[in-house]
Amino acid sequence: MDNATSEILNRYKQMLRQLGIVPERVILFGSRARRAGGEHSDFDLVVISKDFARMNLRERLEILGMAAARIMEPVQALGYTSEEFAALGEGTFVGDEVKPVGIEV
Repeated sequence: MDNATSEILNRYKQMLRQLGIVPERVILFGSRARRAGGEHSDFDLVVISKDFARMNLRERLEILGMAAARIMEPVQALGYTSEEFAALGEGTFVGDEVKPVGIEV
């Protein structure tokens, strides 16, 4: 992973902390994980945090999107608790697209 990508992801994780979400794990997937992304590709992430246990889907997407907007970078993130993430296996988006190629950052 290049320095620019690492810097963006670190800023995103820091912004999540400022918004009250403490990431246990952050996983990069999609074109950037496969090193097929271009200069304008977004950053596809899964954020795993126990803080999501108290939130519904809309609240999770809202706070993840707010963090992306505040750092002004093209981040598309999904949020799960560690238990939810572990339960997603083959035949699910996470099991088929994230777990096989994801890179923990």
